[in-house]
Amino acid sequence: MADNRINPKDIQAVLQLLSKLPKGVVIALIVIVGIGYLVVRFGGQFKPHSGPGTKGPPGSILFCSWNAENFFDDTDNSNIRDEMEDWYGQNPDMFQLKVDHLATGLLMMNDGAGPEIIALMEVESKRCFEALRDALNTKLDAAGLGDKKYQNILFTGDNTGRHFAPGILTRLPVIADRTKKLGKHGNGRIVEGHIEVNGYDLTVIAAHWTSRVTDKDGDGDRRISYAHDCYGRVKAILMENPDADVILCGDFNDEFQDKSMQEGLNASADAEAVKGSADPPKMLALLANWSGDPKGSIYGKSHWSIFDHLCVTRGLLDDKGWSADPTSATIFAPKEFRTGRAGTPFRFGEPKATGPRGYSDHFPVTVRLNVAGS
Repeated sequence: MADNRINPKDIQAVLQLLSKLPKGVVIALIVIVGIGYLVVRFGGQFKPHSGPGTKGPPGSILFCSWNAENFFDDTDNSNIRDEMEDWYGQNPDMFQLKVDHLATGLLMMNDGAGPEIIALMEVESKRCFEALRDALNTKLDAAGLGDKKYQNILFTGDNTGRHFAPGILTRLPVIADRTKKLGKHGNGRIVEGHIEVNGYDLTVIAAHWTSRVTDKDGDGDRRISYAHDCYGRVKAILMENPDADVILCGDFNDEFQDKSMQEGLNASADAEAVKGSADPPKMLALLANWSGDPKGSIYGKSHWSIFDHLCVTRGLLDDKGWSADPTSATIFAPKEFRTGRAGTPFRFGEPKATGPRGYSDHFPVTVRLNVAGS
């Protein structure tokens, strides 16, 4: 066995060397060593990946959550009084353009194959998911990636508010009959889906909490109510299996430090604290320590915010069943997704918008997952 004890003569030699260096250099070295110690000592406070990152290790699974911005279908529903719904229904060419842009954007990820699991917010109907699936598969065929086709749609819809909801599109096997809508009637934009690979179940809860337009900044009662509904379901799952693999994602319209995240979800930035939590269980907010470019997932009122979140239970932090790589979490924002001097999200836009149309007013957020046995 190697002798790792420190030799006093070595210490003396280092001190003699330091005494010959300028004072400023010595201070800089002390700071560097101190930072290194803190990184090792508090390693649970991980830092997410700071770049777009399109390729991952062989066998890994890319998970993506994205607010698709007003993804209505090409049927004008007379029961829905919404300008955007009417516009898409009356202009099917705009619907097709929107579908094509979303498909193109998604296939910029994962070395051209797109994410294995896609959770989208602001989707009106299953028809939207079917059109997107078909567009993706056509592009995959053309790229010689026909073996990567998307197959499964998990969607329940919502008939309140603006009549859009979250849903899941994946090329992986699912347990379709376990798909269900969560939350109280007024909190209808939450869906639970189950993906099964190698006999291991991944629970995906995708949600779109009330916006800050209808639920004002600093108030957020409706968002806190959404948080309680989401976290209540997570706790129920963990009561049956404390190590269940659950990922909660979506557009929460709140940031990590807000009450809905801190108290409603019991969210943490410390992976070790999450691993050791049981009653109540903590959730690891994968973008809590984000410091990369862009500075947020959405830009409004002249500042960046991270409203789009990826939160995982402790089961995804072990090496059994499904697992997540917290350091791979990122805001996906290649140059094609950005516009203006500030590099803000390149929106698809509203009916009166002029000029080129982009993708969405949100950037997608992604994380790498793995499954035992793959």
